[in-house]
Amino acid sequence: MLKFVLRVLRFAGKYAARLKLSFVLSFVEGLLQSVPILLIWQALDQIMTGTLQHSNVWIYSIILPGSVGVRILLRYWFVALESGAGYEICEQERIALGNKLRHFPMGFFSEGNLGRVASIITVDLPFIEEMAMDALDKVIGGYATSFIAAVLMFIVDWRIGLITIAVFGIAGHCFCHLERVSKKQSPIRQRQQSELVSAILEYVQGIAVIKSFNMQGEKAARVKKAIDETRDHAADFEAALLSPTFAYKMCFAVGTTLTILMASLFSIHGEMSTPMAAALFIFVFSLYTPATAFAGLSSQLRIMEAGLDRYEELIRTHTTEEPVAAAQPENFSISFEQVGFAYGTEKILDGISFNTGEKTITALVGPSGGGKTTIANLIVRFWDVQEGSIKIGGTDIRNMSSNALLSNISMVFQNVHLFNDTVLNNIRFGKPDATAAEISAAAKKAQCHDFITALPDGYNTVIGENGGLLSGGERQRISIARAILKDAPIIILDEATASVDPDNEMEIQQAIGALIENKTLIIIAHRLSTIQKSNQILVIENKGIAERGTHEELLMLKGRYAALWNKRVTAGGWQIIGLNNNHNQPDY
Repeated sequence: MLKFVLRVLRFAGKYAARLKLSFVLSFVEGLLQSVPILLIWQALDQIMTGTLQHSNVWIYSIILPGSVGVRILLRYWFVALESGAGYEICEQERIALGNKLRHFPMGFFSEGNLGRVASIITVDLPFIEEMAMDALDKVIGGYATSFIAAVLMFIVDWRIGLITIAVFGIAGHCFCHLERVSKKQSPIRQRQQSELVSAILEYVQGIAVIKSFNMQGEKAARVKKAIDETRDHAADFEAALLSPTFAYKMCFAVGTTLTILMASLFSIHGEMSTPMAAALFIFVFSLYTPATAFAGLSSQLRIMEAGLDRYEELIRTHTTEEPVAAAQPENFSISFEQVGFAYGTEKILDGISFNTGEKTITALVGPSGGGKTTIANLIVRFWDVQEGSIKIGGTDIRNMSSNALLSNISMVFQNVHLFNDTVLNNIRFGKPDATAAEISAAAKKAQCHDFITALPDGYNTVIGENGGLLSGGERQRISIARAILKDAPIIILDEATASVDPDNEMEIQQAIGALIENKTLIIIAHRLSTIQKSNQILVIENKGIAERGTHEELLMLKGRYAALWNKRVTAGGWQIIGLNNNHNQPDY
C-alpha cells in the first residue's frame, strides 16, 4: 500500500508537497486518537487505588476535550489540503491528456481506441479523484494507528505486545494474498469497463444506421452481452476476494479474543492491574479497526492502480514528433517529393511527387481507396510520411510545429462535425478571439447568416449534438463559415457538395467561392464538374499519379480522366423510364 502512496505522489506532480503535509497532519491526528484511552486507563487506575483527586479530574477534563479539539482542527486542515487536491490533480491530468490527444496520430483513433480513451476519462480518472484521497487518508492513518497501538501494547505488557505483533504478521501474510488476487482481477475489471463503454459508444453513434436497417435487436444484443459480461466480471471479482478477505479479517477477530483472554488471565493471577486490563478491554476493539479497513481498501487501490496503469499507458502513446527549432515556410505552395505511405502493411502511396503553386487549385480525382484522402491527411500530419517528404513553402512540414502548420491550413470535410454549443461558438472555433462582427461577416460570406438569424435565439441558439437541429446543408455552411473566419492561406476541401441536396448546393458553392479566394487549394473531387477550372488535376490510382494536367489537357489525352469524365456525362442524363403498358417488362 505504501507503494501506492508513492505512486500517487508521483502522479500528483506540483501538488505532491501539499499531500505530504496532509500526511503529516493525518499521522499526528492518529497519535492523538490514543489520548482518550490513556486518560481512561489513568483514571481507572487512580479510582481503584483511591488516589484520584479533584486536580486530576480538572486536568483530564481539559486534556480530553483539548485533544478532541486539536484532532478536529487537524482533520479540517487535512481535508482542506487533500480532498480538493484530488480534483485539482485530475483536472491537471485531463488538460494534459487533452493537449496530448491533439498530437496523437490519426491511426490511434482508427484502431478501436475510442472506447478506451472514453473509459479512462469518464471512469478511471473520476474514480481516482473521488476515492484516492480518502484511500490515502485511510492508509496513512491505518499505518500510524497500528504502529502506535503495537508500541502501546509492548509498554502495557510485552506478552500482549507479542500477541499484537503475531496478529499483524499473520494478517500481513493473508493481506499479501488478498493483494495478489486484487491485482490480478482489477485489470480485467477495468478492461471490461472499457469494452462496455466502447460497445455503448458504437451503438449510440450508429443508431441511425441501426434503426434504418431494423437491426436494433441484433445490435442491442451486442450491448446487452457487454453489460452481462461486465456484471459477470464484477461478480467474479467479488467472489475471488471473498476467501482472502474473510481470512484477513478473521486474524483480527482472533487477535481481539486472545488479547481479552490473556489480559483477563493476567489480571486474575495478579500479573496485570485491574484498571490496565479494563483499559485493554476498551482499547482492543479500536486497536485493529484501521487495519481491518484495509481489506475493503485493497480492491479500491488495485482498481485505482489498474486505472493509473491504463492512463499512463495512454500518456506514453507515441505522438507526432515536434521539431526542436520550428521553421516557418517562405510561402504557401505545397510539394510532395517521392512520398510513400502505408496503413500497416498495406501500401497506399508509392513515390508520389507533385507541386502546387501558391494561390492555385489542385484537384485530386480517382477511384475510392486510391489515396486521395490520405494525401490530404498527410499534408496536415494526421499521419507522417514513411518515405520522401512534404514541404510547404520549401519547408519540410516535420520541421514545423503543429501549431504553425495547422494555423496555416483549414479543412472542410464532407462529414461535418459540430459541437453541442451555440452557433456563435461553433463558428468561433475557427478563431477563438473573434468578435461578434467578424463572426457575422464570415457567416454572411458562407451564405448562412439568414438561416441563423431565423433560429429561435439567432447566433446564441444551441444546435444540439453534432448540430442535430440543422439540416446537412446548414451544417456544411457553418463549417465553411468557421474556415472563412480562420482565414488560413491553405484550404483542403473534401468535396463539400457531395452529399447535399441541389437546393443547398448552389449556396454552398458560393460559400466555397468566398472561402478559397486567393488561397492555395487542394480539393478532393467526387463531382468532376466542380474542378474544371483547376490549375492542375491529379488522377490518383494504383498508389501513384496516373495522369496530371488541366481539364482540357486530360480530355485530350483520352486516358483515365477522360473515361471518368465521359462516365460522368453519361450518368448526368440518366432517368427512370418505368414499366411498359403490359406491366410485365421494364424498359431501360
